[in-house]
Amino acid sequence: MNVLVHAKNMKTTKALREFANEQLQKVKRLGLPIQKIQVFIENVARKDSDPHRATVQVTADIQRRGRITVESKTHDMYKAVGEAAQSLMRHLRKEKEKRIDVLRRKQRKAKYEISE
Repeated sequence: MNVLVHAKNMKTTKALREFANEQLQKVKRLGLPIQKIQVFIENVARKDSDPHRATVQVTADIQRRGRITVESKTHDMYKAVGEAAQSLMRHLRKEKEKRIDVLRRKQRKAKYEISE
């Protein structure tokens, strides 16, 4: 799984790239076939207390399923990356549970047809 970090209006620091990579490596635990994850970071020059100052958009490409995109806006860049990673985990967990439910329904249906 590749994690690509892109930035707009700023340069990505090594610490920020490592933090994003560390947060998004948690996605591997789900066992989904993820090809790549792209992180788009934008820091708008506004007041420090602006709640939408830092924007992070995370896009995950899943084999045979398509693309999942989540976005987080906060005043702190690291907090935005963490929230986006958590949101992506929730979406991917939902996708995985959908796959499991479909397989279970198919198994129940096949078992029911065999018993008749």
